[in-house]
Amino acid sequence: MKSMERSVHLRLLEELRAGPGWPGAAGAGGPGGDGFAALAVPVERYRDADRAERERAALFAEAPRAVAGSSSIAVGACVPVDVPGAAIILTRRDDGAIAAMTNACRHRATRLIDGACSPKALVCPYHGWTYDLRGRLIHAPHAAAFGGACERRDLRRVAVEERHGLVWLGAGVDGYLGELGADLAALGLDRAVAWRRSRTTRRCNWKLVIEAFLDGYHIRVLHRDSIYRFFLDAASIGEPVGRHIRAVSARRAMRAAPPRLDAVADLRELGTPSYVLFPGTVVIEHPDFVSLIALTPTAAAVTEVDHLMLVPADRAGDADRWDRSWALIEDGVLQREDLWACEQIQRSIDAGAGDELLFGALEQPVRWFHAAIEAELAAASAVG
Repeated sequence: MKSMERSVHLRLLEELRAGPGWPGAAGAGGPGGDGFAALAVPVERYRDADRAERERAALFAEAPRAVAGSSSIAVGACVPVDVPGAAIILTRRDDGAIAAMTNACRHRATRLIDGACSPKALVCPYHGWTYDLRGRLIHAPHAAAFGGACERRDLRRVAVEERHGLVWLGAGVDGYLGELGADLAALGLDRAVAWRRSRTTRRCNWKLVIEAFLDGYHIRVLHRDSIYRFFLDAASIGEPVGRHIRAVSARRAMRAAPPRLDAVADLRELGTPSYVLFPGTVVIEHPDFVSLIALTPTAAAVTEVDHLMLVPADRAGDADRWDRSWALIEDGVLQREDLWACEQIQRSIDAGAGDELLFGALEQPVRWFHAAIEAELAAASAVG
C-alpha cells in the first residue's frame, strides 16, 4: 500500500522539522510561539442535547460516509452494512457497478440478510416476499390478498458511490473530499482487503474522539505502553483542507533522517499521516495498513465507533502479523487508551467538574475543527 501523495507528505515533514516546535530546535516550545492564543471550549458543547441534535442534522445527515472496502463486494455478492440510522445491502451488479438498497422487506420490514452471501434472489424469511439483486419485487405469495398494494414495493434504493477503493453512502463524494481525494487515491485502497472490523458504543461525545486524533501532545503519556516507542513526543503537524484536516506525526526515525528527506524511499518510516474527514471519519496510514474509523453520535454523550482495518491484498495471508497489529491498534490504542480517555473526560463534564476544556498550541488542529463545526451550524441556522 502507498502513502499520501508523496509531495504533500514530504512538504509536511520538512515543515515539521523546520518549525519551532521540533524537538531540540532553538526556541522549541510548540507551534505558534508565544503569540498563540489558547482555545477554551464550553463544556455545554459536549453535553447539551439540543446542540447534539443540531449537529446530527447539520453535520452528519448529508455527509458521505465510507462504509466498506471495494474489495469486500464481489460481483453477485450481497453484503449487509449497518450504521446508526441505516441498515442496507451492498451488491455489485454484473456490469461491476455498486448498488445499495435497504435491508428490510417492503411487507413488514423483516431484515433480509444478516451476513455476506451470493444469493440468486433475496427472500424474506418471514413471508417469502422475493426480490432480485436490483431490489425489484419479483414474487409475493398470495399477492391478490393485498388488492394491488404489492405493486411498486421494490426495495428502497440508497445513494452510494465507489471512490478510491472505498464504498461511500451518500452522493457527491468527489466534491465532499475536494483536494483530499488525491490523498486517498494515493493510498491504493483498491488493492486492499478488509482484515477486521469492530463496532462499539462508547459513552462520550463524538467531538472528544475526533479531538483525540488531532494532537500529538498526548502520545508520550496516554500511549506510553503501546505506540509511544514508535513516535516522538509532541511532534506533529497539521493543516486544514477545507473543512477536513490532514496531519503527520513524526516517528522516531525522523531524528536520524538525512538532510534531504526526499532521499528516503518510504516516507512512512519518518512520519505517519492521518486525516479527519469532516465531520466524523478518521483515516490513519500506519506503516503497512490503514485504519478507517467512522463515528456516529446517537446522543450528546453516546457515540458509535466503527473501526475497519484494510491490509494489502497481496499480503493478506500474513495472518499473524495482521492479528498482532489489530490487537495493538484496536484493543490497545483505540479501545483501552483513546476511547477510555474520552469516556473519562465525559464523566467529568457530566459531573459538572468544570465549565470549559482548554487547548494549547500543540492542539492547534482542534481550533480548525471547532471553527468548521460552528460555521456549519451557523449556515444551517441561517437556512432554517
